[in-house]
Amino acid sequence: MLVALAAPPAAGAGEIMTQAPPRPESTNHYLFYLHGAYVERRGSDERYRYREILQALADRGFSVIGEIRGPGAVDRYARELAAQVRHLLESGVPSWHISIAGHSRGGFIALVAAAELRMRDLRYGIMAACGREGSLYHRPYLRFVEQKARAIGGRFLVMWDAGDPEAGPCDLALNEARAPYENKTLATGRGEQLFHRPDSAWIDPLVAFLRAR
Repeated sequence: MLVALAAPPAAGAGEIMTQAPPRPESTNHYLFYLHGAYVERRGSDERYRYREILQALADRGFSVIGEIRGPGAVDRYARELAAQVRHLLESGVPSWHISIAGHSRGGFIALVAAAELRMRDLRYGIMAACGREGSLYHRPYLRFVEQKARAIGGRFLVMWDAGDPEAGPCDLALNEARAPYENKTLATGRGEQLFHRPDSAWIDPLVAFLRAR
């Protein structure tokens, strides 16, 4: 089940919506932002401030598309995301006005969508999404590398916090695809929870990367 997000825009901010608009504006910069698994189970709350993250990105001028997902298959969500991106493109939005970013499970869905879309011009922000060896998330990540990573298209910024024992670089997948990427290790000591709120430590480099052309 998808839950609508009611977040009033700040002055001069972009919009926040749950789905790509039926008639998008070609001059807008659309950013799909996908939350981590915590929100699937408990929603946006004081521990994972998803609505505040969307607002912070909208305040930077993006038209932000963010839904609250329920538990579900990664591949299904990735296909739905890819279909929305194709709708924007078919409606006249240039590819350099479309970006995708996600944290944890949301970042992994973004990677799978990149393999579905196979588009070199799209930019992706991947935060704490690729499992380190020995972590719970390493096996599904390796399965993705073996089965789908070669199809990945796009340009990537991969970020994780040095205090996170579970997540790290996505080099295996992105090297398999020969996709251009940047790694950025953050040193806040907050680990994966750094991305639970709109901290400038990760918002600033993400926005700079997505805006660069």
